[in-house]
Amino acid sequence: MINASEVRILPERSDTAATLTHQAIELGESDPVRARELLGAALAQDYDYEPAWRWLAELVTDDGERRFCLDRAYAIKVDSATARARRAVAAVPATPPAEVADLIDPSPPATATVVPGRGRTTRWVAVGAVVVVLLSVLGVWAASGDDRVEPVQVALVAGMTGDNAVAASHMERAVRMHLDTVNAEGGVDGRPVELLVYDDEDTVATAVGIARRIVRENKVMYVIGHAGSDTSLAAAPIYREAGIPAVTPSAGASKITDDSDWYFRSMFGNRTQSDFLSVYISRVLGAATAAVVHEEDEDGRSGRETFLESFGEFGRVTADLPIAMGPEARAASVRAAITELRTHDPREPILLAVKEKSGLELIEGLRSAGVTAPVVGVSALSSRAFHASLVDAERKRGLPGSLTGNLFMGTPLAHDSLSGPAQVWADSYERRYGERPQWQAATARQAVNVGLHAMRVGNLDFGEEHREQDRKRVRDTMASLKDKKNSFPALLGPLYFTASGSAQMAVSVVTSDGARFVSAPTQFTIHEPPTEDSLRADVAEGTVIAVKNRYLSRRQVVATGININEIRELDTAAGTYFVDFFVWLKYTGGHVAADVQFVNAVRPDLTLGEPLRDVTENGRTYRLYRVADRFKSALEFRDFPFDRQRLTVLMQNRTQTADQVSYVTDKEILDQDPEVYLRSGADATADINQVPNWVASSVRFYRQTVGSSDALGDGQATGTTAGIYYSQYAGEIVLKRDTVPFLIKNLLPLVLLISVTFLCLFFKPADDRAAVSMGVTAILSTAVLLNNVTSQLPSVSYIVALEWGYYSFILLAGICVLITMVRKRLAVTKRDDAEQALSRAARIGYPVYLLAVVACFAVIYA
Repeated sequence: MINASEVRILPERSDTAATLTHQAIELGESDPVRARELLGAALAQDYDYEPAWRWLAELVTDDGERRFCLDRAYAIKVDSATARARRAVAAVPATPPAEVADLIDPSPPATATVVPGRGRTTRWVAVGAVVVVLLSVLGVWAASGDDRVEPVQVALVAGMTGDNAVAASHMERAVRMHLDTVNAEGGVDGRPVELLVYDDEDTVATAVGIARRIVRENKVMYVIGHAGSDTSLAAAPIYREAGIPAVTPSAGASKITDDSDWYFRSMFGNRTQSDFLSVYISRVLGAATAAVVHEEDEDGRSGRETFLESFGEFGRVTADLPIAMGPEARAASVRAAITELRTHDPREPILLAVKEKSGLELIEGLRSAGVTAPVVGVSALSSRAFHASLVDAERKRGLPGSLTGNLFMGTPLAHDSLSGPAQVWADSYERRYGERPQWQAATARQAVNVGLHAMRVGNLDFGEEHREQDRKRVRDTMASLKDKKNSFPALLGPLYFTASGSAQMAVSVVTSDGARFVSAPTQFTIHEPPTEDSLRADVAEGTVIAVKNRYLSRRQVVATGININEIRELDTAAGTYFVDFFVWLKYTGGHVAADVQFVNAVRPDLTLGEPLRDVTENGRTYRLYRVADRFKSALEFRDFPFDRQRLTVLMQNRTQTADQVSYVTDKEILDQDPEVYLRSGADATADINQVPNWVASSVRFYRQTVGSSDALGDGQATGTTAGIYYSQYAGEIVLKRDTVPFLIKNLLPLVLLISVTFLCLFFKPADDRAAVSMGVTAILSTAVLLNNVTSQLPSVSYIVALEWGYYSFILLAGICVLITMVRKRLAVTKRDDAEQALSRAARIGYPVYLLAVVACFAVIYA
């Protein structure tokens, strides 16, 4: 069925046709006869107005008339929904409805006068018409290729027009961006994935209605959403009863996943978040008391309840202040909370379990009232948009840093600690949409991706009659992701779920540097002890902190920066290169953070050496080093000579695991334009690239975690405790070959050989020996040229791009030899006409073949 919301009235359309169609839509249920008349009038004004045809197809009662209307609509606009409706009435002959019968061209007369001498022309016209029809059918078939296979449908439900519309738009962008990639690669099991977006307006009533609609339509395999806890809780029983799995990317209330084995969460829940924030307040901020301000919705209540439980392990809550819902009540309770907090200890942290609007008002009010206490916020307050709002408010007040100082926010994504794949994704997102993604975009991408993974490995049938069991298989596959060893490699790290369906992941704490949120110097991670004895020992020593049923260990965060001075001496055969660069480390705590090695250095014992600068102030250390040595990487030559090589410098702590030390990108790097990375750190007027015939196109920096989930010989390490992981920091320089000079130098002999070989097609059949000799010589010479060109490459097991070009010419030369032999045979048997036709075809086909090969390379590598 077509919804009224699907029809948009465009200004450039004929106003009369559009207006009449709109009137018909309004009368569709109350007066269908009058609605059909209005649609007929609309089509009389604009016969190609596709919405009118689609609505007329909905209103007619005869299948033949419906088939006629759908055929006309599909001819105007190729649409998957129209295609599916057409298939339902494909067996019925098309009949025009009475409302448009006068608009159809009349049939031609039964007899026609035959004009002498026109028979041959008529036949050619008929042949031409058949060709045109066949080409048209082929074009329509190609344009509607996706309709050959029924798409797999996925729903995204969020408040597109609610209070969190910005976050919802980031979710939709991230999901669409990922599905574009998935569909370009063939979809799931050869089926395209179609996204259905629903706006629940962040209201419970609308969320319930949409959940029931999704169940009633019975299309989607799983749901991404809802975005808020209230809406997710309202929809959860509906999805559970219908057997539809759902993954929320941002709702944190524990009840959502606790009370439903069909609901999952692609980020941490409020229970995990409260554990981490409680430990941070107690162990890092050193506070034994705290105040809590929470909104009276499910997110706020859940955040408050879980924090009271977690923080009760370390201290007590001195104030528990609710923020009422509704504009007037909320404003009054915000004022009351600020008044109350002014009387508290100025060092006592304040936890805000609120959304962005209330958070901004509370922070502005508290700082204006002179409250300088640390403000700790939940993930809803950790977005780039929220920080930008604070900075904008500071600018209006003329007091930079007055609002962004002394803030500590929990988040699933810190932009300065993105891994390599996450960094690539964030850069692609920014190029496509013009802004950096918010964390909700990352968790939404994880939500859609884990569902696609479940569909790929779940052995689904994909038929409508099997949809119920397919959904159960998707749910079961998600539930099987229960520990690190049985995890899914998602954007933010290995994704697996707790027993209650919430993603098992650490909470990062970010603080403001005045321009953005960056990782706080001290973080915590989930500790998975190898044995009970080691756990008791670690807890006794204080290196592991117990909170409720969870164990956390302290992680030292090292702000890391690399400034490349020069890259030279690239040896493509050996995969080695020389890099000269500065590297600096900023950290609090012990100097073990500086005990690093370069894991891809040619010399295995290469270390940082002695620092050029070593400064420690207020417990924070800054160390600067200079490193100049040879490194190695696995180079990729499939696109040679159009290849791009990624040359990396990989730094890793020698003794500390990823749970103990994590290297993140320093804000000094984040503040720079990426183009600056291409300038030498030792000489700003020079380029970093000193490799002849190569051009440095980009430089980027990122962190990554490497390791193994195997037990590594520890017989007592089992399950999630097995394995060991390290934090690495990478600097990556992308070099692309200067292709034009390379091609001129290396392909000029081949071009001359191609020109000479072409001449053999102009020899007479009697001179076949000379022509064959030229063709064979061309094949042998091409093989020698190819060997000379590829001799600079290492031994690889695949065919590189340039080899395909040479092989194409070898094939062409072989065809020329064969044609020469066939021409000789035709001439001997006196079939001169055939010989001349073959000769002409070969002379035309030779350059056409070459142009086709060049065009293929241009399309792929231009």
